[in-house]
Amino acid sequence: MNDFPKEEFANRISKIQENLEIENIEAIIITSPSNFRYFSGLDSNFWESPTRPWFLIISKNDPVKAIIPSIGITAIEKTFIKNIEVWHSPNPKDEGVSLLKKTIKNYPKNSNIGFELANETHLRMSIQDYIKIQEELSDYNFVDSSQVIWNLRKIKSKIEIQYISKVCSIASKVFDNFPEQIYPKISEREATSIFKKELINNGIDYIMYMACASGQGGYDQIIANPTEKQLDNGDILIIDTGSTLNGYFCDFDRNFGFGKISQASLDAYTKLWEAIESTLEIIKPGISCSEIYSSLSNYLVQENINNGSVGRMGHGLGLQLTEPPSIMQSDQTILEKNMIITLEPSIELSKNTILVQEENILITEDGYKLLSTRTPEKLPIIN
Repeated sequence: MNDFPKEEFANRISKIQENLEIENIEAIIITSPSNFRYFSGLDSNFWESPTRPWFLIISKNDPVKAIIPSIGITAIEKTFIKNIEVWHSPNPKDEGVSLLKKTIKNYPKNSNIGFELANETHLRMSIQDYIKIQEELSDYNFVDSSQVIWNLRKIKSKIEIQYISKVCSIASKVFDNFPEQIYPKISEREATSIFKKELINNGIDYIMYMACASGQGGYDQIIANPTEKQLDNGDILIIDTGSTLNGYFCDFDRNFGFGKISQASLDAYTKLWEAIESTLEIIKPGISCSEIYSSLSNYLVQENINNGSVGRMGHGLGLQLTEPPSIMQSDQTILEKNMIITLEPSIELSKNTILVQEENILITEDGYKLLSTRTPEKLPIIN
């Protein structure tokens, strides 16, 4: 079960109920694992199975209610939730939908009922069942409640910051020691295996995301799994980890050069570091994500460097590897104290050759705090 005190969840429920009142939403139906965990404290690897949805219902006035498959009754009873209804599972003909419809019918007709329908979240239930609910309960208005939830989740509590800070600290230590553990001709798979073992040995709970790539002077992507490719002279290796501690993520990468690296790649690496350094100077509450994006992009442009951005240069971080907001030109979200974001600019040296650097950052009262140890200013070289 979650190590957070009950007061943490009471505060979250109180705040979301205030937001529901403001937005005129009678109740929200939560199905995604991260939001279910955020509001209840329940975590389960069972959610990796696409079957058997769980419903958490938070209304403006009533106690929190859970509608769950029978396999989860013992786990949910260990949370603060007392209003629990169970459907016997598996039951493909009725995965708790009849109980959910019955609950919704208790609210006034023409009420707005919220579901998680927007970006960075998802419905963990059959789309057919969702459509059926809409059709059979046509006296209700079904609306997207994602932003109501994100307005709360984007500001981290003291204990959330502690966990994210700790997981970033562990990953930073492992990255700092990594150059001493790898060597020329090691394969991507062997290198990441060493890295994973060190993460676990140093206290990480899970390694939910581990991307790896390498190539001469750079790499062609930052999302794939490691291969048997050996690290040769002139190669640059990137490892990007999304590891967790009590459900909370770190998300940053580090680069490592092998042997003699081209001067163009060394210069590009330094320019990336400088772009982040320059942008850190403006980060504080009141700055928009769009302004951060412009700062990173403009620095690279003035240095006559081709920005290799994959669409954004960072994002929010917490119970998910990526959360709102997005560090991109179109995102006007204003930074607030206790938000946690990543900075992730990239450079395209040539077709299919890029470099990326990423940092994890806490927004403080008058500035920022690096949660990841700062990327080395000069590319670490493995000989």
